[in-house]
Amino acid sequence: MTPTPPAAAPGTRIRWQPTWSPDKTDPGLPPITLITDPHDHPDYTTTALAAHQPAAGRIAVHPTPLATAPAYLAQDLIRALGKHLLLPDGEAPWWTRNADESWRVAVAWTQALGISHYVICRAHRITGRHLEHLMALREHTRIQLTLVVSGPTPAALATVLKTVSHHLTDTLENPRLHLQTGQQQTPSPAGDYHWWHPAPLPAPEDEPWYELPRRPRRPTVVTPRRDAPAQPSADRPHTGVIALPAFTHPDYPGTSHQAVAMRIHTRIAHPVHAAAVAARVLAGFDTDQLSKVTLPTPQGPAADLPATLPAWMLPLQEAARIFNELQGYIRPDLPAHLSGADQPFRVPSWEQDTVAHATETCRLIPAPTRKRPSNPRKKRP
Repeated sequence: MTPTPPAAAPGTRIRWQPTWSPDKTDPGLPPITLITDPHDHPDYTTTALAAHQPAAGRIAVHPTPLATAPAYLAQDLIRALGKHLLLPDGEAPWWTRNADESWRVAVAWTQALGISHYVICRAHRITGRHLEHLMALREHTRIQLTLVVSGPTPAALATVLKTVSHHLTDTLENPRLHLQTGQQQTPSPAGDYHWWHPAPLPAPEDEPWYELPRRPRRPTVVTPRRDAPAQPSADRPHTGVIALPAFTHPDYPGTSHQAVAMRIHTRIAHPVHAAAVAARVLAGFDTDQLSKVTLPTPQGPAADLPATLPAWMLPLQEAARIFNELQGYIRPDLPAHLSGADQPFRVPSWEQDTVAHATETCRLIPAPTRKRPSNPRKKRP
């Protein structure tokens, strides 16, 4: 049984923190598998990496060597999910410097993409803080966790193993059997879209640019625009921009929408930013409108996006919703149209430029702004 969190007062914002306490570990979680390789035999690492099968919900992670900052392991998980962290100018987004934010991003993608099993290679190198955050992710997502220890078991890991259910294996045949027979435990909302097929990065020189649909009147906002220029800039192509066709069928995306979907899934690591760019693709919303965009709900008023969304957008929408819930922006005790769950594209004003850059990373540009017709009446003399 999952430990019950303390009841919160109505309206209280509850933000998930990547903290873990051994005395509150859920005994019903799948036991941790510890694969011990004291002699650092390369076949163990090769076997673990070969277990990487996103379609089956299993992800193999090779942590960045000598990366000890608390956010790094979360970002290694995000990269293993096929997400790219850098902006077009080579800079890392602001949230990558925040450990709690990075772990919330990792949790949101883990749940939205239906990941049920993480295989962590060279787990003897991860720090005690990393291990604590990883245990917090395990508690929240209920994943199966396999740790490959290619050397002596570190003290921090030995301490954790005293408090959680686990089993050991020290032969190569047993890990192979374990990694080949792991099953996905929960249905994946991403099952209808092959999100693990990456778009090339950096983008090829001949990769086409697409023009977003025109900015709609709804939703009405008063925030000033903070977006990429409406026309291609000097460092972008001035010709050959393709108008993105309108969304038609949810299960059969056209070639253009399929290409854009692959770019979004690969090139935008933050779930809210990825979902926001997808909303721009479907309806042309500008960055200053995104926080007001609503999804259809049974009880809610008319929505700003179609009732049936394309399969490629569903995991993005779900990841954004989960992330907002982890941030405390959604009240799970209320109906969706009152809890905030129908507005998953919340983009604060200080993040609108980041979303604009993410849009550009996917080689998408806004349509030119319509000019108002001039007043035909002439001034009287």
